[in-house]
Amino acid sequence: MPNKISQILTVLVFSSGLLSCSEQAEVTLPEIQTEQSQETQITFNTQITIREIMASLIDPHADALWNSVKVVSDENGITEYYPETEEDWTALRISAVTVIEGSNALMMPGRAVAPPGATGIFPEYEFTPEEVAEKLAADPTSWVGFAIELQDAAIDMLSAIDTRESEKLSETGAYLDEACESCHSVYWYRAGI
Repeated sequence: MPNKISQILTVLVFSSGLLSCSEQAEVTLPEIQTEQSQETQITFNTQITIREIMASLIDPHADALWNSVKVVSDENGITEYYPETEEDWTALRISAVTVIEGSNALMMPGRAVAPPGATGIFPEYEFTPEEVAEKLAADPTSWVGFAIELQDAAIDMLSAIDTRESEKLSETGAYLDEACESCHSVYWYRAGI
């Protein structure tokens, strides 16, 4: 113990000797905080639109999840498809996580519905971006609720992926489809479609 104290004193003496050689030197010790720091306001970049998130994150990865377990009947008979390799399961895990995090992005306030001047593929059957923006402004709670349902379904699919349960993956894919269609019936399709 005395050896350790003498080492500390040597460092302090050496340090103060260096400081005396330079008038410019300044030593600042970190303050010990006794109170909790005030909450910091975080600003998120929301320049990517809802439509872009749907097209880039949600749709392609939801399709990958849905197509991972299926039965195809054709001229060759009935063929069952399901994930078989570690690469298959890893790709599906990436898709599930992407949908989960894409759902978070959809819930961020201040995001535009679509780029300026955007129209849909079938404009006569779809709400315009302006109409969707009006719906979101009038009832943001429903929008968040739909995004949470989408996220919950993707979390269930992630669980099936992590436990390598193809049947459960198929079942939870149906919940993901329900979550998507519930939201689309309010924010995308016009009545009667």
